[in-house]
Amino acid sequence: MASQTAPETSASGESLKSLFGQRLEPYLALSKSAKGAGCVQLIKDALAAPGVMVFGELLDMPNVVELKTHPEHARYHRLLEIFSYGTYQEYQQNKDSLPEITGAQKSKLQQLSIVTLSERVRAIPYKDLLEYLEISNVRQLEDLIMDAIYQNVINANLDQKLKLVEVHSAMGRDLRPGQAQVMLKVLEEWTKTSEALLQALDAKMKQVKENHEKEKKAREAFEQELEKVKKDNASMGSGKHRKLGGGGSHLMDYEMSDQHIFQSPEFMGEYERMSYGGGGSKRYGRGMHP
Repeated sequence: MASQTAPETSASGESLKSLFGQRLEPYLALSKSAKGAGCVQLIKDALAAPGVMVFGELLDMPNVVELKTHPEHARYHRLLEIFSYGTYQEYQQNKDSLPEITGAQKSKLQQLSIVTLSERVRAIPYKDLLEYLEISNVRQLEDLIMDAIYQNVINANLDQKLKLVEVHSAMGRDLRPGQAQVMLKVLEEWTKTSEALLQALDAKMKQVKENHEKEKKAREAFEQELEKVKKDNASMGSGKHRKLGGGGSHLMDYEMSDQHIFQSPEFMGEYERMSYGGGGSKRYGRGMHP
């Protein structure tokens, strides 16, 4: 088989987060009375529990927050933070100061790390995941991903031919401290940019409309002027034909008479004298006398 397809699901990332949150509710109830070592054991159980994938509400419970003030328990609070919004890489980088995790907890943290990675890239090569999750073989990686798919942690396809995971959607994770403010700032900048873009588009549309109206008026003025010229030319043309038509025979007589004058020896001699200073008698000797 070249690829494996994730089961169909209509749930969004946030609705899945809500579903996982419901699975956390028993631990939230117990955390109200659990203190010290009892609260530490509660955290261990929640981190290992199948289907419990979000921990932000548990992290905010007063008895859990109080663990930060006890040196022997503070590291469990830090571990819970990593499971809430961190990655397996973060755990590995700080494992000397953190509690050791079980195999089930490790798999859960690796699956949550895939969710975080899919926020940046949707088609994730096997080789990147193997390095990112520190997994030694492809079969183990595929088993981990398929388990995440069937738990609705991610909605993805495994392309075994191209050796990559195509993530279509994923559950929502808890936000890091300060991340909400960063997101709000990004949204504010996006809103400002969008508003500026809309204003620029409105101004451009107004300019286009004004130019269209100007061109329309100029075209109408041109067509009116062209029509006027056509009418004037038509009127002048009809008057000229009537004038010439009535005196055609006289015009012909005039042209014949003119032709006779221009061809006479007297006219040619006078023209030669004016043009060449009297030298024309030699050139036009015929019909001319010195």
